[in-house]
Amino acid sequence: MVWLIIIGALALAIGPIFYMLPSAQDRYLAGLRQQARNLGFSMQLRRLPTLNPTAEDRVSASGRLRNPVVDCMCYEWMVRQPLQNAPDLLLQRIPTDPTVPVQELASGWGFAKLGERSALDQAGLVTLSAQQSLQNNFFVCVEKLPSSVIAVGLNAAAVSFYWKESAAADRHLEAAERLQVAQTQLESLRDQAMAICTDLVNAFGSRADSTAD
Repeated sequence: MVWLIIIGALALAIGPIFYMLPSAQDRYLAGLRQQARNLGFSMQLRRLPTLNPTAEDRVSASGRLRNPVVDCMCYEWMVRQPLQNAPDLLLQRIPTDPTVPVQELASGWGFAKLGERSALDQAGLVTLSAQQSLQNNFFVCVEKLPSSVIAVGLNAAAVSFYWKESAAADRHLEAAERLQVAQTQLESLRDQAMAICTDLVNAFGSRADSTAD
């Protein structure tokens, strides 16, 4: 009986410690985000509008209007040079059956025609279309993005990838292998962000202005 009491007391004392230990998923995300910082990314939790909301997503049972969104981590590569009149554009991966009006710009990519960002995206598209080289390279980049990237944006401050980190590598892989697969994707995103930033600077940076003069 005494041993049972001792074991029970130890379980009560040790149990919360095991509960607080990071899970494999926590360790994976921590390792990936540390690698992102090492490569030069900054990260912010952001929300994207859902392009295929159901009727229940839009209106609650009580009749209250909702704004359906999806949470994801935004990996930002800062331009690091002042830009003038750069486009502000956010492209999302278009679902198979969108339930809101969308404008498709590249294969499977576009933006909602209505909503808070619609005016910005329309204006950004006009600005981007005036820079043919930048537009072509940007759309080539977009079409090559892994399926775990659900949106990509560019503006005067940064090139941004909205990344579902958990989907970057198969959960059934061993921890080290899973992290390596995701890190390979991350390095590819870094290279693409650097290339787009170079195009942005060439088109809208101070050097581009001085060349025009």
